[in-house]
Amino acid sequence: MYFEKIKGQNFAKKYLTNSIKSNMVSHAYMFEGPNGIGKNTMARELAAILLEMENLFNSPDYIEIKPDGNSIKIAQIRKLQSDILVKPYKSYKIYVIDEAQKMTVEAQNALLKTLEEPPKYAIIILITNNKESLLDTIKSRCEIIKFTPIPMQEVASYLTVNGIDSKRASLLANFSRGSMKKAIELSESEEFHLMREEVQKYVETFLNGNLIEIMDIQSSIEKYKDQITNILDLLINYFRDIMMVKENVDNSMIINLDRLIFVKNMSNKTTYSQLSKIIDIIEETKNKLRSNCNFNISIQVMTLNIYEVIK
Repeated sequence: MYFEKIKGQNFAKKYLTNSIKSNMVSHAYMFEGPNGIGKNTMARELAAILLEMENLFNSPDYIEIKPDGNSIKIAQIRKLQSDILVKPYKSYKIYVIDEAQKMTVEAQNALLKTLEEPPKYAIIILITNNKESLLDTIKSRCEIIKFTPIPMQEVASYLTVNGIDSKRASLLANFSRGSMKKAIELSESEEFHLMREEVQKYVETFLNGNLIEIMDIQSSIEKYKDQITNILDLLINYFRDIMMVKENVDNSMIINLDRLIFVKNMSNKTTYSQLSKIIDIIEETKNKLRSNCNFNISIQVMTLNIYEVIK
């Protein structure tokens, strides 16, 4: 059975397995979906099967192309075009272009010529988290395989099997948003643990309703500027859990289950309506920051708006 090591992605596994068995492997694939959900692993597994090799990086017939700085440049594609003319040692030459959405327009146009008339032995796999950044002519010449987030239960199960406490595994699985790679990274991250401790203090400060202390949160959050999405997601998860407790849902629905006593204590300090408004405020802040709004102003407005809800 092929692709057994890869979690989730049942459609992709079945599709590629059928292609291999029927000897109808395409000359060009596009693996599209969020980061950390198995696209690169799948590309390497496919290459290992076709090249009949365990250690791909010992094979001259397997080449990975990654961004040079912030982009994949035309010179890198020119090098591919030169190399692809050399016949393989076995049946295939396989090229994996990682973060393909970072190809410059010139690089994409150069690659297009190869995609139009590839050698029979060539397979090109484009890995991307945003296919809309690629030319329509590129997409039209690839078989696009959509990769989806891995189910949270599967992520949690994997972490538990690998020694993570079940409550913590559930939290990490939820926070990973279906990315096994992110879940593993978070499980090993001391910074994430410290961030979570600090966010819990923010929640308590907000719900105590002291304006001076609430305004201090802004300067505290500033040190996490590079991790602001994680900080805001942690905040949302806590307020969501407090809302769930007020609704008397089953404990299995609680993300921060290992902090259940804290969550229950906080639920006595606010109303369901206030919690709903707070979550909306934080989501709006996330959207502003994605749109490159000023960081300090966005966080300041968020803290003041939450205070207005709580006071």
